[in-house]
Amino acid sequence: MNNAYLAHLINSIFISAASTEAGLHKQYLLFRQSPPTQTCPLFRILSFLLLYLREKVGEIMPVDIEQLKTIIRNAGELIKHVRLSPEQIHSKDNRLDFVTKYDVVVQNFLELHFRANWPDYPFIGEEQEEHEFGQKGFIVDPIDGTTNFILGIPHYSISVAVMEEGKIVQGVVYSPALDEMFWAKSGKGAYLNSERLQNPDLPFAETVIGIGSSPYNESLREPTLAMIGEIMKRTDIRCLGSSALDLCYVAGGKQGGYFEYEINPWDIAAGMLIAREAGATVTTIDGKEPPLDRTLTILAAGPKIYAEMREILSF
Repeated sequence: MNNAYLAHLINSIFISAASTEAGLHKQYLLFRQSPPTQTCPLFRILSFLLLYLREKVGEIMPVDIEQLKTIIRNAGELIKHVRLSPEQIHSKDNRLDFVTKYDVVVQNFLELHFRANWPDYPFIGEEQEEHEFGQKGFIVDPIDGTTNFILGIPHYSISVAVMEEGKIVQGVVYSPALDEMFWAKSGKGAYLNSERLQNPDLPFAETVIGIGSSPYNESLREPTLAMIGEIMKRTDIRCLGSSALDLCYVAGGKQGGYFEYEINPWDIAAGMLIAREAGATVTTIDGKEPPLDRTLTILAAGPKIYAEMREILSF
């Protein structure tokens, strides 16, 4: 860590402790303007001490989506040009479920900055050992499409959803390799960078359908293949490897629909809002509201294809 920055941080903390509420707010804004990337224990302790002092004066900061996007873009810079070595890759419980050093690096970076700016929002990240879902917080997949990332395929994303009162109110999905930032606010529309997204509601004959293969559950292999067979009677398929981006592609019309029989909340929480704000329909496969506290099925499409997909799924 830069010693000058550390000294500045310590000095800010002691100044803040003796300051009025206005003075404390000013010191904290200065801290936020130059957020460092270090995650050493001492830095984290000092950062959270400053947050504690700020919380004691009762300041609650709403999530600003422009600031949120900046933090996520900066996290993308950590992985944009990475080349992995074998010792940086590990398998989870399932032989097909991988985690890299950089999944953890990105998650730690996001958690540090989110807690620094919005400490009253709990943080739920895929790489945590336990996940405590509530009615409020960040739902984060630090790298959605880790296998693509490992193989050097430039199709992976950082997915962040903001939940309030049990509903997703902001969503950001960032593709570092393509520098594409998909984002949405509830009731305010969906965007790719600065361009408004609108699902074109195409029929099967004019589009393709994204497929999630649920690779960690062998019992779902046959149902997935059967569903693919039914879809291919109508159109072609794509299996791209990032469910967050699949939902964003439905939002913008690059794919007419997307489905998967088993997925986790952090994979789809942000993309679900983006797709809905663009005019797509997103539910579980049986037409219900997707739960955000457990594994789930997912079906997303423009209205025309959605209705037909529901019929196909009941074949």
